[in-house]
Amino acid sequence: MNLRRALAFAACGLLLAAGARAAEPAAATTAKAAPRDEQVRPPVTGRVGVVTSLHPLSSMAGMRLLLAGGNAFDAAVAAALATSVVDPKNSTMGGQGFATVYVAKERAVRALNFYGVAPKAATIERLADKPYKMGYLSTPVPSNLKGYEALHRKYGQRPWAEVVQPAIELAEQGFLVTEEFVGILGVHERELRQFPSTVRTYFPEGRLPRVGEVFRQPDLARTLKRVAAEGADVFYKGEIARRIAKFYADNGGILAYEDLAAYEASWVEPISVDYRGYQVYTQPPNSSGIAVLMQLRLLEGYDLEALGHNSPAYLHLIGEVQRLAIADRNRYVADPEFVAIPLSRLLSREYAAERRKLIAPDRTMPVVPPPADEKPGAAATAGKTGKTDKANTTHLTVVDAAGNMVALTQTLGAWYGSGVVAADTGVLFSNQLRHLHTEADSPSKLAPGRRPRSNQSPLIVLKDGQPWLAIGTPGSDGIWQRLAQVMANLVDFGMDVQAAVAAPRMIYGGYQETGTQVPPKFEIEDRIAPQTIAALRASGYELEVIPSDEGSVNGVVRDLKTGFMSGGADPRRLGTEDGWWGPVSSVYAIGW
Repeated sequence: MNLRRALAFAACGLLLAAGARAAEPAAATTAKAAPRDEQVRPPVTGRVGVVTSLHPLSSMAGMRLLLAGGNAFDAAVAAALATSVVDPKNSTMGGQGFATVYVAKERAVRALNFYGVAPKAATIERLADKPYKMGYLSTPVPSNLKGYEALHRKYGQRPWAEVVQPAIELAEQGFLVTEEFVGILGVHERELRQFPSTVRTYFPEGRLPRVGEVFRQPDLARTLKRVAAEGADVFYKGEIARRIAKFYADNGGILAYEDLAAYEASWVEPISVDYRGYQVYTQPPNSSGIAVLMQLRLLEGYDLEALGHNSPAYLHLIGEVQRLAIADRNRYVADPEFVAIPLSRLLSREYAAERRKLIAPDRTMPVVPPPADEKPGAAATAGKTGKTDKANTTHLTVVDAAGNMVALTQTLGAWYGSGVVAADTGVLFSNQLRHLHTEADSPSKLAPGRRPRSNQSPLIVLKDGQPWLAIGTPGSDGIWQRLAQVMANLVDFGMDVQAAVAAPRMIYGGYQETGTQVPPKFEIEDRIAPQTIAALRASGYELEVIPSDEGSVNGVVRDLKTGFMSGGADPRRLGTEDGWWGPVSSVYAIGW
């Protein structure tokens, strides 16, 4: 199959058989062999570029830009836009997110925050007694599209219209409906049918799509064509923006034209720590990425390899470290434009040493104590948050031959977000306003212009100043817990990236009563040895054994000697990776 034909098939949403792998040596690696059960499948390798995402058509959209001479930034935007078409339950242009990137020409890590703010009318007085967890009142300013444009404008190489084109084709020409697509849409059918514009978009002829039929989104295709031709401003300041504003006003919503017109994505300073010689970068608050870094600060005080991977002693430590990080995340993390956050203190080795003293090797803390220097009433808490959905976000990773890296995480909040497709745009909007609270003592208190606290924590990791890893995951509050465990798998246990993301995990499960005390309640995958589970229970843990954690970590490691890349995608959800080996005849795609 020649390149032109392969790309045409991919654009139409047809399945592409795996291409021939070039007869070149795989990247040199020092990764240790993982147990067969953890390996699941080998990592995908590439010499010119690797794209990982949760959907094969998203990965191929990104690969299409790399094949056309684009860079990682072009490919990431193309993949993100394609995701908004083929996986709308997790993310669309109407959602919000973050991109942590390494820019090879600057030899620097940058952080892009495109998280939508609360509309000007989003006050406690207006919403305190209203149902703003879903529907017309639940939407912050949709911000993903502004983020895509900001990333492309600063660092992309290919024309904007070319980057949008794969998404246009997927919306206009359609893609084959999968059992997963129909199944999850069916679960949420009742609530989605409240909104006529959503029925028009996702229920052809008023019914659920059928497995195997071609699913087209003509309204979304028209919107994407306008965006390709006129840029993001048509969606924020132009005629489309005015239609969106009228639609929300007509339906009792609070999102206004002025909110859309005022929004811009923000380049912010990333935060980082050194972990055993690796420089780990992520987003500052309102992201919860700081919780990943706090866990690594705590873990660096232990010889994890000596404890043994997923041994009782290791998982006991992981659990206590997670609880300490959860407590501080709930205590401090919010929008830094509204709340002072002691970043340097929280990320210091001195603070980690102080908190490490609370960890005993043979028993759990009944609850997590506050910091020693905290004055009564000095820190607001999130209170009891209720257990949240895990499968409601998506992540993609792109690395190119120059060493550019993009770790991009984006969300709609809950599955299908607000449930509302805005007017006739074909774009589903998020419900992330629900993460701003009406309680007076919350660090994420509802206020106009405020960003909700987010769990998204995309990582870029350098080794000796060179780009080594880009990685991230969806999965609600478990995002930053999974990433710390995966980092330990890579750095401390020497796993390759596929084994590292597939290895069994333990994730906190007590969110319905968390606050800052964080009782020792966890979910643990049933691949963990029964004797290990018994030992953890004996030390005080309350464990729910589950068949699979619902995260979906995916990322790319770059070999610092050869420049070859290895991509890993979590088998727990639909994760795919495409690796390009260079010559036209040697595209390698998994699952096509």
